[in-house]
Amino acid sequence: MKLKVLILFITVLLCSCKEVTKHNTQVFQTSDLNHANTVLLEAVMEDAFTPPVASRMYAYAHLAHYSTLQSLRQDSLAEITTKINGLEDFKVSRQNEVNPELASLFAFSNVGKKLIYSEHFFDVLIDSLKTRAELLGLSEATIKNSENYALEISEQMSNWIDKDMYSETRTYPRFTSTKKPENWRETPPDYANGLEPYWDKIRPMVIDSANVFDYKSLPEYSTDRDSDFYKMVYQVYEAVNNKTEDTEKTAWFWDCNPIMTVHKGHMVTTIHKFTPPGHWLNIVHQVASKEKSDYFTTANAYTLTSMAMFDAIIAAWHVKYKTDLVRPVTFIQENIDSEWTPVLQTPPFPEYTSGHSATSASAAEILSHIFGDNYTFTDNTQLRFGLEERKFNSFREAANQVNLSRFYGGIHYMQGVEEGARQGRNIANLILKKLQ
Repeated sequence: MKLKVLILFITVLLCSCKEVTKHNTQVFQTSDLNHANTVLLEAVMEDAFTPPVASRMYAYAHLAHYSTLQSLRQDSLAEITTKINGLEDFKVSRQNEVNPELASLFAFSNVGKKLIYSEHFFDVLIDSLKTRAELLGLSEATIKNSENYALEISEQMSNWIDKDMYSETRTYPRFTSTKKPENWRETPPDYANGLEPYWDKIRPMVIDSANVFDYKSLPEYSTDRDSDFYKMVYQVYEAVNNKTEDTEKTAWFWDCNPIMTVHKGHMVTTIHKFTPPGHWLNIVHQVASKEKSDYFTTANAYTLTSMAMFDAIIAAWHVKYKTDLVRPVTFIQENIDSEWTPVLQTPPFPEYTSGHSATSASAAEILSHIFGDNYTFTDNTQLRFGLEERKFNSFREAANQVNLSRFYGGIHYMQGVEEGARQGRNIANLILKKLQ
């Protein structure tokens, strides 16, 4: 009996002597932020959100994380929240015993959960954060305070998010193609309606409006073989007809089609992949891991990149539905070769400018600003989808390859990808100038 009492006494003594980690100690690391980003990418892919909608989710979740972190680690990150459209009056209250990184990851999770269908992804993430916080020695009070602080910021962010016109655009009429030969029409194999025709109504994060890019005029529509328009289309026709193993692999590496359909008789199945902005956020993950980047550099890279891509897509969609340009597959099948098919499935929206090119160029500019102009990296994003990894000598080289991939894939004209890239670079530089 005495022995049992002695053992109990020692156990209680050991537990009481366990050192509690100070609330502001940085116990969460870059790997934890990378994991949270991966959860977001997987949830978006699971729910098969389109690239514009996905870009909105990525940008809001990472901004919530950044804003929370910056409010608690003001010497480590620049204040950008009040420079975001509609968030000029963003305020946070002071709370004691909050762990900055834990609160930021909670805010990320709260906003991610708000925007996604598969909420269980973030329920699991939140539970794992609490468990990890306990193992890392944070007190129950610190964990609870961090959760409450994140909730305060998340609610403020949520109110702001709800005013971005997303809900309103869900109620607008579907886009009906004009059926004019020069305009976009529904394309095979799915002949789906035009995707997000009102996306330029969505409030951008940093740029003043969707109409900030002075795009190059298109050649006048013509079926005359000697016309500039016909030559522009024929260039795509020849690129696909003369495809090589390398050009085809390049097209597929950057396909990033979140809802690729496979038709077999009357059966239609879908294959889900990362969206174009999701692919670039996975590149951020890989680079941060390779560089062993500190938590703040990584948070900055995720946030600025996701915001630039979000704004670039809004601007690209503005030009798309303003120019309403016919896709290569439609013109070629009607005027050149009725049996012709592109390498990649043509996405259901007008051609000009290339959204993937704008997205990638904007990401490349931000990442070049953070990690350097000639940063060499290997991208293994597509290994899980049965494709190879690729090495690049710079982020801009990767973005330039995206341009070629859309041309090689037969879904964009060369002018469309070149102007899309110029648009993305322009927007990223506007954002950097405004924020810094």
